[in-house]
Amino acid sequence: MKADVSKEVSILVDRIKRAEQWRDENYSQDWRRYYRLYRSKPDDVTEGRSNIFVPATFMQVEVIKARVAESLFANRPYLSILPRGDEDKEQADKIQTLLDWQMNDRMQLPRLFRDKVLHSLCCYGTAVVYTGWLLETRQTRHKEKPGRLSLETGGRDGAAKRKTVVTYDDPICQCLDIFDFFVDPNAENISDARFCGHREYQTRRQLMNMVENGKYSLDFSKLRPWEDIEKGQSIRREDNGKGGSEDDFREEDDNGLYKVDQYWEDDRHVVIVNESQCALDEANPFWHGMKPYDKCCYTPLPHEFYGIGIPESIESLQKELNTTRNQRVDYYSLALRRMWKVRKGCGITPRDLIWRQNGILQVENMDDVQEIQVAGLPGTAFSNESNIKQDMRDATGCHDVIMGLSQQAETATTTMTKDNNASLRFKSVVAAVVNNLLTPVGKKCLALDQQFLSEKRLIRLLNEDGDALLRITPEELAGEYDLYYVGSATEPLANKEMIKNHTLEAFNLASRHPLYQNDQEALLHLLERVFRALDMENVKELLPDLQKSSGEEGQKKTGQATVGDENAGHALTTAMMAGGQAGKNGNAVAANGAGIAGGLNLAAILAQGASAAADAGGGSEPEQSLAKTLAKIIRGGEA
Repeated sequence: MKADVSKEVSILVDRIKRAEQWRDENYSQDWRRYYRLYRSKPDDVTEGRSNIFVPATFMQVEVIKARVAESLFANRPYLSILPRGDEDKEQADKIQTLLDWQMNDRMQLPRLFRDKVLHSLCCYGTAVVYTGWLLETRQTRHKEKPGRLSLETGGRDGAAKRKTVVTYDDPICQCLDIFDFFVDPNAENISDARFCGHREYQTRRQLMNMVENGKYSLDFSKLRPWEDIEKGQSIRREDNGKGGSEDDFREEDDNGLYKVDQYWEDDRHVVIVNESQCALDEANPFWHGMKPYDKCCYTPLPHEFYGIGIPESIESLQKELNTTRNQRVDYYSLALRRMWKVRKGCGITPRDLIWRQNGILQVENMDDVQEIQVAGLPGTAFSNESNIKQDMRDATGCHDVIMGLSQQAETATTTMTKDNNASLRFKSVVAAVVNNLLTPVGKKCLALDQQFLSEKRLIRLLNEDGDALLRITPEELAGEYDLYYVGSATEPLANKEMIKNHTLEAFNLASRHPLYQNDQEALLHLLERVFRALDMENVKELLPDLQKSSGEEGQKKTGQATVGDENAGHALTTAMMAGGQAGKNGNAVAANGAGIAGGLNLAAILAQGASAAADAGGGSEPEQSLAKTLAKIIRGGEA
């Protein structure tokens, strides 16, 4: 049986090595070169010459990374949970709150994407993340009853008891180093890969904990700490001119590092330690039945697993920019080291031509010594650098308007047009990250919650009234749900300012409209939209309480209704004197309106009655003129 196990381990190790060899031969050197471009490290340094590296690639990567991150996590929650059945609507809201809390508080997903995922995506063209479940415990000490204060120790007397505390029991998301991930060479995506996995290094203590928990099976007597540690971190240190350090941990040390290969297929998971022992060989432990990896490309290539990043697209332009800048600096440096023409036999030696403070050079003729004039650089030498930078901006889509710069005075419409066109590139990148990383990670986290969440959870809801606690049980996670991304805000910055101004104008117009004046709830919703457009926090706390204010307004309306009834009486008297029988009909309308409206919409209804009385005629001319004047005044007050 042991012979069969060792043979199977040998087969898997050879498979992993072939995948890593294919990766290193085809992509590793390119990735190292792109990293040096990002870090502004020249390939060769020439002594005595200018070796300036213009950090244009670094600037492009950082600006685009920040823009995509800002658009990706602009609004919370990032994912909306929609139930597939009507019976799960209430649970869907709780699941959405749980997932949003885990992504922000436990997994810290925005920070992970901003610092690592988007960096790998922009710099190398491909980002790979791992999603799993982590259970961590820690031994702590506590006292059941505090004792007396001790002057010697500064604490309280009494025996402390050990207690095992669960520090983490939630999903995890890790950005894998692209140098540590291996995949089937014939694969185009994670889903169609026959196998994939990653390399990591764990300490002896970590492996022993897995053995004690019954997860791994290892013979530590045949294992020694791995000496040749090869990680993406050490590769980048080497490219950055920094050397690594060798581990001096012995076999009995708990902190010695051991090489661990995580090998995954759709229905299989194998853990190999030090390329010699199989610590675990099991069926896929996750209910979702998928490999726990997701990948995204900045610029995907058809039928290829890895994509194109920003440094690859502007590599030749970066080298041209460096060459142009260094040539100009070298030219100026050589021009400062002046050369001379000296007449033969004049007695002047090369030592006499060395510049010295207040030096005097004696000659017989003024033309014994002449300086060789060096022509200045033409203006095209400077415009060429501008053209190169413009080509780089065209290749990446990161124009000046994206960075908040403006080279010339232009109208706001022109700026918004440029910003809109430039944002199209970033919208496609944000859509790729959402579809290939964020949404699949959210679906895996939901499936992991349904599988591993075993106890009731209390989640504190910040920015809510009273900072309430949400209680959710494992039973409430059951059901089928769909996830949709709702956290993006890819509107250009110029458009945001325009939207703010338009929102304020809309609120000013609506607040003066009679329909909004009579519908306080609609006006409150519009006010909430204004606050959100202005990027204000704690919007719910800023909005007035409609129920509380309705009671106070009711008392005011009672007094206003009394005054309105009195005014309606005067209007009735005037209309009856002016209108005869037809006026009485119009006054009946006005009286009905006065009784119903009670001063709320009185002006419009009284205007109809007064107009009817005036149009009907009858009465003396002064009375008719008074009725028309009354109708005009009432309509003017309504407007």
